[in-house]
Amino acid sequence: MGSSFSFRQKVAVDVGTFRIRVASGMFQLMERPSMSALQAGVIVDADAAVSVLEPLLARVKVLGVVKPQVLTCAPSDVTWEERMRLIEVLMRAGATSVVVVPEPLAAAIGAEMDVSSPYAQMVIDIGDGVTDCAVIRSSRVLTGFSQRTGCAALRNALVKRVNVSQEQADKLLHSFGVSLSRNRLHHQPDETLRDEYEQYCSAVAPVVEIILSAIDRFLKDIPAGMGAEVIDSGIVLTGGGALMPGMRSRVETETGIRTTCPGNPQTAVIKGAHAILPVVTALNQWP
Repeated sequence: MGSSFSFRQKVAVDVGTFRIRVASGMFQLMERPSMSALQAGVIVDADAAVSVLEPLLARVKVLGVVKPQVLTCAPSDVTWEERMRLIEVLMRAGATSVVVVPEPLAAAIGAEMDVSSPYAQMVIDIGDGVTDCAVIRSSRVLTGFSQRTGCAALRNALVKRVNVSQEQADKLLHSFGVSLSRNRLHHQPDETLRDEYEQYCSAVAPVVEIILSAIDRFLKDIPAGMGAEVIDSGIVLTGGGALMPGMRSRVETETGIRTTCPGNPQTAVIKGAHAILPVVTALNQWP
């Protein structure tokens, strides 16, 4: 049933492993660090998640009193318990009702893919905690797969193997990327830098392999006809992982399918979720 408050705010929320984002109105974006409330794309500390979300949702209450309706996203393989925990946290943080949509569908819409197309298209969202793959046709997720590995695993590998901080690990990832070129190693004149780069490659390579292998398995498991359409339409890469140098080309090489990135892949999920809000309202799908 729709809400009796026609002026109630309707907002999109991306409860991400690294950052929680709220988009209201004409895409007014607010965000805060997730503060370890999530791990691998799902909430592991409900109280911490509420403490991050509460002040964000308080800012979108009408007259400081009327609670907002919230549309949020969840990974393709979210369990019933994880979905219920997400809804419970949002309600505790100040939502009056919650609708949950598939995260890769929001990512595809935010990347400006024509999700209404009758031909299958594939989106890969590499977030901080999850690599989420989905094939979309006619505005529906036909099949999806999540690997609970993402950018956080890459950073953590560097923290352990190279003995750097999380901030330094992030800078290294956005400097060296994931191409892991051996040419770069052999042509490095400074022996110390050569050793450091070799350490970097040794730390990052196994995690990249986990992500790419998951994508490859997903593609091999989809029906041949669907796969042929994906080959024609290509793959769209979103999420913070898409910003890492070499990630797009690694995915393209691994799959053999043309792979592209939208202009701002890091905000594709929240942009897509925000774009879905009018549809949920028009179809009166608010609980």
